[in-house]
Amino acid sequence: EHHPLTILHPERVPKRVIQEEVMDTVLDDLNVDYILRLPMNEELLQMSADEFLDALCTDMNVQAIVIGENFTFGAKGLGNPTYMKQALADKHIQVLVQPLLPCDGLSTPISSTEIRKAIREGRLEDATGWLGRPFQFKGTVIKGDQRGRTLGFPTLNLLLPNEMATPPDGVYANRVCIDGIWYDGVGNIGDNPTFKNQYHRCEVHLFNFDQDIYGKVVLVQFISYIRGEVKFNNLQDLIDQMKVDEEQALAILANA
Repeated sequence: EHHPLTILHPERVPKRVIQEEVMDTVLDDLNVDYILRLPMNEELLQMSADEFLDALCTDMNVQAIVIGENFTFGAKGLGNPTYMKQALADKHIQVLVQPLLPCDGLSTPISSTEIRKAIREGRLEDATGWLGRPFQFKGTVIKGDQRGRTLGFPTLNLLLPNEMATPPDGVYANRVCIDGIWYDGVGNIGDNPTFKNQYHRCEVHLFNFDQDIYGKVVLVQFISYIRGEVKFNNLQDLIDQMKVDEEQALAILANA
């Protein structure tokens, strides 16, 4: 269910690249029939490699196990693909070891570490390619100061999930799923420095959308980074730039 560091070193737990409830949806779309989540606790961490395999394979009618070539298991990570193949040979359980895929242009393999780095640096196209889907998070639409509406750019306001890796502050081409329908938009992460007494959040202006959906849970996808957050000297400069951002987002989303 959780990263081993939640037990071993809570202060070093990495940010997630996908929320658990979103992961369920992704797996369901891949036609996964069942998900078995092991609770992350001391008992699991202290299991030997043999104990882990016994728990996994006894009375479960396991036909095959698919793992990456760098997979380790059991206390202190002493189990590995070679060990697993040897241990399960007499049980006639096939062990399928998958090679690691390289990041484009890098010698390092695709990993959650590289994906988090791409997200933090605003390299959303890289993150999308390595995840196999756009970086996204699910959140509840909250009431903002409604300033965007007066500027001609009404926005959905959401708090950023604390447990998630997040892109840098700035403007993005976004897609938002509301009640199963996807809408294109242009969004911003930051604290809106042009105005006083703001707080850190995600705002998305959806094109051709004018519904009141406060309190509704939506899914926000980040397609591409457009620019960094800027403090404007006056409202007209902000409005002019928002129009430019909208045009850029429309062009990006038309080809995404």
